[in-house]
Amino acid sequence: MLYLRPLNDQPTSFGLRDILVEIMRYARGLVLWFILCVFAAIIYIVSTPPEYYAASFVILEPRSSFSSSQGVDPGLLQTNLDNSQIESQIQIVKSERVLRLVFQTLNLQNDPEFVGPLPAQGVTPDLVKRHDAAAFTTFSDRVTVRRIGQSLVLEIGYRSKSAAKAASIANSITAAFIRDQIDARSLSMQRNNEWLQGRIDEIKGQQQAIEEAVRKGVLPDRQFSASDARIISSAAEPLSKAYPQTKLILLLAASFSLLTGLGAVSIFHTLNRTLRAKRHVQRELGLNCIGIIPFATDERGSGLPHSLADLRRDLAKLPKTLVAAIKSLRLFRRRRTDSDDNYFAYATSKAGMLSPFAESLRAVRTAIMGKEQSSGARVIGIASCLPHEGKSTIAANLAHLFAASGRHTMLIDCDLRDDALSRHYAPDARYGLSEVLQQRGKQITASAINLVPRLDFIPANRAGGSVDIDLFIGSSVMQEQLNALNAYDCVIVDLPAMSLSSDVKAVAPLLDTMIFVIEAGRTTSDDVTEALDTLQQANGKVMGAVLNKVPRRDWPVLLRRPRA
Repeated sequence: MLYLRPLNDQPTSFGLRDILVEIMRYARGLVLWFILCVFAAIIYIVSTPPEYYAASFVILEPRSSFSSSQGVDPGLLQTNLDNSQIESQIQIVKSERVLRLVFQTLNLQNDPEFVGPLPAQGVTPDLVKRHDAAAFTTFSDRVTVRRIGQSLVLEIGYRSKSAAKAASIANSITAAFIRDQIDARSLSMQRNNEWLQGRIDEIKGQQQAIEEAVRKGVLPDRQFSASDARIISSAAEPLSKAYPQTKLILLLAASFSLLTGLGAVSIFHTLNRTLRAKRHVQRELGLNCIGIIPFATDERGSGLPHSLADLRRDLAKLPKTLVAAIKSLRLFRRRRTDSDDNYFAYATSKAGMLSPFAESLRAVRTAIMGKEQSSGARVIGIASCLPHEGKSTIAANLAHLFAASGRHTMLIDCDLRDDALSRHYAPDARYGLSEVLQQRGKQITASAINLVPRLDFIPANRAGGSVDIDLFIGSSVMQEQLNALNAYDCVIVDLPAMSLSSDVKAVAPLLDTMIFVIEAGRTTSDDVTEALDTLQQANGKVMGAVLNKVPRRDWPVLLRRPRA
């Protein structure tokens, strides 16, 4: 029976469990991305020249208009300012008139901090004008004026690469603002002619004092009664840099890395259609997953070390140089390539019989034996959607496990184009399945090779023989040959990948049941669904799926138990 998800069944939503699983799956990548973002922030902090920020504070104290005939000191009459009036004072401080006064008084147009030097030759009045405009723009962009909360206090600040210059220019801007207030008051008083000449002389004295403050960048310790603003504190030379802000940048880098990392995991999970866990197979395909198979070569499985001692041991094995790392990688690939064939009997070998790989295959064997007892499933096909998903390794190891349990087992290599089992077990075979199908009257058992007690093997082709691509393995001859294997308790057929050959569709009706091998993290649900639809159309009977090459993080709990 083929178990497929109904067409009207909607896939399960992306729940909290999936989010946590995906975070754990990509934990290493997230940690690496976090480290890279923080490292980039540290590089920016170290490489960026520090800047210092100094600020002075003034309070706005407006006076009401008065009549000289009243004989009341105007400083005693005060009014409240609304938000628009305070914003007007802020714009006055930031105005070009006030800033230009400081800029020209301190001769900042020639300061290299604001603009580069003029060329030695070809200097024209227009070039000088644009040079001064660029310097003034840079200067004004570093001026900060803001209101402190809802109070009447204004903070006038300046940012510079020099702490002393930041404090001096901030004080000069404040002094220029007070000077502008005094000029406005002086003009008003001269217009109204409400003050005596002595009062005017006093105001002129205040003007001279504040002009001196503009030139020297030091605010005098006195009040200016002719101004609507009073200085609260002058700008002092800052003791530490203000920019770049180390803590803020590191916090932003950490937050950015976490948000983008989790967002990338969520997007990747949404777009990723590969089958990676048992629940994915059952949820996306509606197919019973009868086995979770880890790598045959991995006794402990990939993932984090079991203990601190394991971590230290793994770190001690790391190559000390880049050359040694490359050599180790090449040696690992060579060993893996040269020793892949040795894992066809890994589940019953001394090295692998206690491995999680062998335990997982024993669970698959138990599921097959239960199916055999209930419905007489004796001829079992091992299929996959894509090549190199490990179906031949699983077929061979299952055959060895059945033979080790006392069952007379036959293993048939039905993959005529990629006969990996035949190349390993029968490199000198003179007779194979293809010859049996081409020559009627030949018995398939005549080409059987005994591998271990109670396990025989039939190769796909004879050694050095050419493959007939038009050979139809779903013919009546194949049916007769399978029926001739009644003496065997179990017949396991290694089928070709369905993406490369249609032989599986042809031979599927001749088999009692089939097991579909899916490589975790590689095969998509769309590919498997298409392959299962093809088998369903051919009346193929699929018992369930086996999820192969599963990393340790997705192992069942029983496979993670520590061994003595």
